[in-house]
Amino acid sequence: MCSSDLGCHGYSYTLNNREIFSPPRLFTDYQMADRALQDCVQQAIEDQSITDAGQLKDLNCSRAGITSLAGIGTFPALARLGLDGNALTSVAPLASLKKLELLQVRDNRLTGFEAALCGSAGRKLALAGNTGFRCEDLGKLTACGVELVDSPAHCQGH
Repeated sequence: MCSSDLGCHGYSYTLNNREIFSPPRLFTDYQMADRALQDCVQQAIEDQSITDAGQLKDLNCSRAGITSLAGIGTFPALARLGLDGNALTSVAPLASLKKLELLQVRDNRLTGFEAALCGSAGRKLALAGNTGFRCEDLGKLTACGVELVDSPAHCQGH
C-alpha cells in the first residue's frame, strides 16, 4: 500500500484496470484576458492546490504587469486581492466579487470612482500611488461604505 510518507500522493490507483482512486485535479476552467493575470492565477492555484473556483480566497498579483482584470469574476470567493504596482485603469470586472474584503490597488493608473470599488460594506481599499485619482471621488467611496486604508498623497486632507 502506498502512503503519503512514501511520496505516493498525486498518483491514481487502479485495481484490475479500474481506477479506484484519483487525486483531485487542479482547477483549470478559467481564462483571463490578460496574460500576466492568467499566469498569476495559475501560480496561485498551484501553490494553494485549488481544485474549485470557490476555494481561491487570497490572490496576490502585485507588480505583475497586469493591465486588465477581465475574467477575475470566475473566482467569486476572493476575499483578499493584492494588485499593487500594476497598470490598471479600471477595476470594473471586480463588481461581481461580493466577498471581497480587502482590495489593494496602490500604484496603478486609477483616475476616479468606479462602482466596482464599493462592493460590500466595510470593504478595505488601498489607493495610494494612483497619482491621477480625482480627490473629490474619495467621498463617494466612503459614502458607499468603503474603508480607505490609504489614499493618493495628493489627496491628503480632502
